[in-house]
Amino acid sequence: MSRSGLDKALYDIVAGKQARDSFVSDTSGFLGRYRLDADERAAVGGIDLPALRDRGANPMLLWGLWMTFGDRSLPGYLAELRGGHTLSIRKESKNG
Repeated sequence: MSRSGLDKALYDIVAGKQARDSFVSDTSGFLGRYRLDADERAAVGGIDLPALRDRGANPMLLWGLWMTFGDRSLPGYLAELRGGHTLSIRKESKNG
């Protein structure tokens, strides 16, 4: 587990437009810059909020991901955390 790498990657995606654009356009290349294990890479790359939560990601960064890629509603966020997979952006089709 590399929680500091996980939180750093999430922070960069949420806080920086350039990092976010890099994440969207070349997910594998972006994630390669961080100390993440294979499960963490899959969770970040797929924006899998329940898996990220279970890996110990900072809850405020999860909320930030939701506000960045989700519908910005609390009910939607809670549904996503319950495994609803409601995000409009799903990285599986864009993994670079």
